[in-house]
Amino acid sequence: MAESLVNSVRCPVCKNSYECADKVGKCPVCGHTESVDVLIAKTKAASAEVSVAVYRMMSAADTYFARKSYDEAYIGYNSVLEADRGYLKAYFRRELTSQYLMLESSSVYLSSESFFMQMAEIRERFRQLDPEDEETHKLRITMCRDMLEYISVRSDYEKRYASAHRNIKTVEIYMSNLILLFEYTVEAMRILENLYENNRSKEIAYLIIECCSLTMKIRGMLASGAEYVETSEAMEDFSGENTVKNVSRIRRRMLTQDEEMKVETDAGYVQKVNDRVVSTAQGELYKELRAAKEHSEEQVNTDIDNEDKKRAEYEQWRRNNEQEYMKADKVILICDIAGKAAVIFAVIMIAVYLIEMLAFGQKLTAVLVIAAIFILARIAMDFARKSFEKKKGFYAKVIEGDSVNLRYGNKNFKE
Repeated sequence: MAESLVNSVRCPVCKNSYECADKVGKCPVCGHTESVDVLIAKTKAASAEVSVAVYRMMSAADTYFARKSYDEAYIGYNSVLEADRGYLKAYFRRELTSQYLMLESSSVYLSSESFFMQMAEIRERFRQLDPEDEETHKLRITMCRDMLEYISVRSDYEKRYASAHRNIKTVEIYMSNLILLFEYTVEAMRILENLYENNRSKEIAYLIIECCSLTMKIRGMLASGAEYVETSEAMEDFSGENTVKNVSRIRRRMLTQDEEMKVETDAGYVQKVNDRVVSTAQGELYKELRAAKEHSEEQVNTDIDNEDKKRAEYEQWRRNNEQEYMKADKVILICDIAGKAAVIFAVIMIAVYLIEMLAFGQKLTAVLVIAAIFILARIAMDFARKSFEKKKGFYAKVIEGDSVNLRYGNKNFKE
């Protein structure tokens, strides 16, 4: 006896999908009953309507995404996923738009770990697509372009919010974020390299050059490390009571040896692919790619040089302030000693005056005047001490200061 054919149908009343092997289908949710042939026809018609609706919503969402209207784009991609949960491009771009919205609105430093966890899931689904399919090829190029644009924005965000790195915990998050950005840029290069082998289009070649430029930029940021303030509890106030030995210092978290080796290896691979793509191009394309490559390399080198120059200027400025801090600390110590000595001598002079007056009946006006001078000297030392405590507090704050914000926050740190 032949096996019954199982049909997947959708209830036209409650929209529930179920399987039916009989000639008549009964929805297990609402109980609606209808012949299987009619249900199949209605299911196909509903699927066609959904496909048209999804196409329109996706087109609108993509338009908003291209305009960087991320609020509308996010709503659009959400609507697409409500109709078709398996739409990979909608899922990918919804995650991107959510990140853009967070970067625009958040006033605190953000970790990108959760985002890249979602990207790992997307990458697995991406690998399951048919590599020979034309739509898959277009999707790969689109996703690589979108990802590189996001990484570029995110790397600028990391640089701009580097002032948040005031302790070792946030520095570790910062370095972890940069390493993730670097790894995904290299991953994009691997995808683009495979695409270029099969289709040597100008678009892919330009994306490879852009990818290489971005990789070298993030590599430079990683090589520079991240600053954080290493503080001691004694320096929570700047009253001047603490000695210079308790002053906090700015430290730098650098790549470990293993991290540096991996970064340099991947950077070498990216540079090699970039050079090969340029060298194998022909005619006008070679000239265009060569010019684009030189421009991107020049831009990266300029950024790195400017970063090094600003850091060197700031470090020199901070060292000068440390010297001023120590000078102020020494003056405070001198004021303390001189003030205490003045009090002691004033007390001695007053005692001598009283002894002479009571024992011998003599009035030593000069002794009394000297005592008054010592008392005034003590008052003057107190004023001087407070002035230098204030100065010391200022330089202590400078030493512990926000170096990146001083370098990039439109502030002249030389003043």
